[in-house]
Amino acid sequence: MLDRHRGSGQVLDKKETLRSIVKTNMILGRVDENRIDTTKFVIGPNDKVYRILSREKVWKSQAVVFFLRDYSGSMYGDPTKAVVSQHLMIYAWLAVQYEKLVVPRFIVHEVKAEEVSASDYFRLSIGGGTLIASGYKKINEMVESEGLARDYNIYVFQGTDGDDFDDGKQALPELRKILGYVNRMGVCLLKHPYYKDRDTSFEEYMKKASALEQKDLFRMYTMSSAGVTEEKNVEAVKALIAQD
Repeated sequence: MLDRHRGSGQVLDKKETLRSIVKTNMILGRVDENRIDTTKFVIGPNDKVYRILSREKVWKSQAVVFFLRDYSGSMYGDPTKAVVSQHLMIYAWLAVQYEKLVVPRFIVHEVKAEEVSASDYFRLSIGGGTLIASGYKKINEMVESEGLARDYNIYVFQGTDGDDFDDGKQALPELRKILGYVNRMGVCLLKHPYYKDRDTSFEEYMKKASALEQKDLFRMYTMSSAGVTEEKNVEAVKALIAQD
């Protein structure tokens, strides 16, 4: 559904304003990992960012957002904390972008994937190996069985350290399916210092795919899993949701 608002003058830049609001509330400790409520965010006078437009178009539609994270043994500790922090910020951004018309779906995987509640998504950890393809396959099954691509804008945000049993034979076909219907897929790769000068399994097979060339649909941000700060998480989120 499209609502058109014609006019000129100062217009609130929602994206830049939200980034500022989320950062402010993260600093103030007002982001609850177990229950995200944007209505309780503090909005300071300096958080509002304006731009000048002669005409503004505001799209109003629903979005399904899949949050996918690896919870295998290698993700224990700092990598998981970073992914959780980033996904909280992204969810808050989308909640404002779509005026609360956001349907979040949370998926965790090791060699198998399962949909979980929001509270479980932000706290669960488990040992074991990793098969990223299981997470991609789970998303595709949900989209196809529920007909989600017909009625919703779809976003997928993934957190991984890049370790994977697969060489891409299972993951890449599932990834291509996802790129056939998503509005944006953003992957944060948290590399262990061991991989500082070499590629992870994920990077090796991603280079075989054309996904990295589809910047309008797919973004990947790579950062070290060591020494992660909230400032670095904010930079990662900016890269994953950027519109340029």
